[in-house]
Amino acid sequence: MSDQALEALVGHLFIVGGRTVRTASPGALAMPAPRKPARGRDDDTLFALISLSEEQHHSAAFYEQLTAQVSGTYFSTPGSVTAALRQAISHLNEKLVQLNAQESAPISVGLACAVLRDAEVYVAVAGLARCFFIHNDTVERLPTNADLQDGILPLGEYPEPDMRFSRYEIEPGDFLILSDASLNRLTDTTLRHALSTGDIDVTLNNLATVAGEFSTADVIKFVSPLQDLGVETSEALSKPGTAPPPEPGAAEDSPSRLQEAGSSALMGMAKATDNTRTLVENMLPSGDNPLAARLAPGMQVAVAAAVAIIVALMTTFVYRVQGQASDYEQLVREAQNEIDLATAAAGNQSLARPHWENALFLLDEAAALRPASPDIDDLRIEVLGALDRYDYVTRISPQLLREYPQGSDLNGPIIQGLDVYVIDETQDILYRDNLDESGTRLTNREPQIIARRGQLIADQVVSGLIDMAWMEDGGVPVRDVLAVLSRSGLLITYSPSSDVDAFILPGFEAWQDPRAITVYERDLYILDAGANEIWRYQASEDAYASAPQRYFTDIEPDLSDAVDLQIDTNGNVYVLHSDGEISKYFLGREETFTFEGLPQPLARPAALHVNLGLTERAFFIADPGGGRLYTVAPTGTFLRHYRDGSDQLFDSISGVYTLERPPYIYVTAGSRLYYFSRSQ
Repeated sequence: MSDQALEALVGHLFIVGGRTVRTASPGALAMPAPRKPARGRDDDTLFALISLSEEQHHSAAFYEQLTAQVSGTYFSTPGSVTAALRQAISHLNEKLVQLNAQESAPISVGLACAVLRDAEVYVAVAGLARCFFIHNDTVERLPTNADLQDGILPLGEYPEPDMRFSRYEIEPGDFLILSDASLNRLTDTTLRHALSTGDIDVTLNNLATVAGEFSTADVIKFVSPLQDLGVETSEALSKPGTAPPPEPGAAEDSPSRLQEAGSSALMGMAKATDNTRTLVENMLPSGDNPLAARLAPGMQVAVAAAVAIIVALMTTFVYRVQGQASDYEQLVREAQNEIDLATAAAGNQSLARPHWENALFLLDEAAALRPASPDIDDLRIEVLGALDRYDYVTRISPQLLREYPQGSDLNGPIIQGLDVYVIDETQDILYRDNLDESGTRLTNREPQIIARRGQLIADQVVSGLIDMAWMEDGGVPVRDVLAVLSRSGLLITYSPSSDVDAFILPGFEAWQDPRAITVYERDLYILDAGANEIWRYQASEDAYASAPQRYFTDIEPDLSDAVDLQIDTNGNVYVLHSDGEISKYFLGREETFTFEGLPQPLARPAALHVNLGLTERAFFIADPGGGRLYTVAPTGTFLRHYRDGSDQLFDSISGVYTLERPPYIYVTAGSRLYYFSRSQ
């Protein structure tokens, strides 16, 4: 525990409809003690976040009314911190119960709040909200995951609120995240990765990539006071004494009025800006503080002016679209202004990036009103170019090869020679298409259906297609075939030179939730997330005749969120998890695999493709949650980061396959098959 009183830096995450809004949620509050708080509240700083369920919406005034009630009750309640927090939550719940009595559908409210006092932080959570405390590499959650499984009661629906409390001793560099329920799914590893740099701006950017379509959070970093960070203070302010009398004719505004104005400005800034240091007491000492007597009125004026300048520099705007033509022009003007501000701060990413992101948001809002002009398109390209340089993005323009029936959910592709194979997991259909020699277009007018749900193959009924792999040689009578697995234990094989065939794998009854397959040295490997196992079918001369063997014999891995499986030429097994991690195993034992240099953590990856060719050795990771395609070295080192020009196509990316000659990358997204050149 630190032996000094700490301060807080606050950053706000606010995502609406998938767009990051560079201002605080109206339900966010960061507030030092007012001028005359109740006994015991003088040294407290209150942080609070009020949120609704994703499908519910209310005006900013609604949130502000609730945050005002929470802060008002807390700072007017004497006694312990926990008692005051309990009183504030109880009064808020009473108000919400009364409001819900008048509503046709109840308002489900969550509240996460914290109180900073010296080197301790007190936390309270009620309803659909969450708190994450990160100290070193330890992540503590309130409520716990076990609490969530037992069920959480929202505020405003029951007379007695469901409250949880905790207290943490803090040190400089510790983080506290107050959040709505949108961050519940994030693992400890993802949170640690998001916070790894210790920078609030980078943390907010990382969280934005893994949050949902609607998300709000306050990221609080505890730091040493300014004087402990090497900020010089004058001798006159560091020793007892009195300020010299003001010059004749100097302004005689009441210091208390200046303090009140400055304090109000700082409170507003704490509520509306991305990064706020709660320094009210340090910058504007109250009248009974000895430091106040040593600040001349002229200095008071200077401090108040400085506060106003800080507010002006840090406060961002909320733009509302009300008309068409005039609003369009206004949005474009504001976007250009943001671009100018970003350009002026080009040497400082933490200053420039918010302006670039604001500009992109404004240009997208303008484009929603009417089609953009070429000039606006050029501005958007400029903005994306700047953001891409920060994130090491390679912009590509995928070309459409095929759109399959509406509603298709494609798995694949696999490309062998000039043949392209994809599975529609919605309809359980295996398709084959044919590329021309250039690899840039299909030669067949309609895709060929190789197998489909309900079809009878070798007296077996096709259903529940899961995954596929190319089998140069394996436990089947024919070499160079496509192997497709179904949930019912059916293994379908196909080659253009032979007919489609199928047989039941022995021992499939042990499977629980098979999700992916691969082939290594003729043996078939099946990733079973339900059983936390990888099943190995050993190949005989022309069959998989024996029950599967367990790959893991000495460890019990957690594969519950595993989504894909690959094995390299040395026999290393790689398992991709939906939380963005990759597990590596060799001979059934876990080995270390860590990402290095990723611009942002993986949000919700869907597929892993391993390319270990002569000219390139890389893992390709399709991440629809982040709308991107990553490439990393087999060691985990970041290589490239692909995004499409519209920032929309890769939001549904489901698979990837690469060719060295021609040098193309093929991807599936939704019901479509695309390709793009590596050289873009």
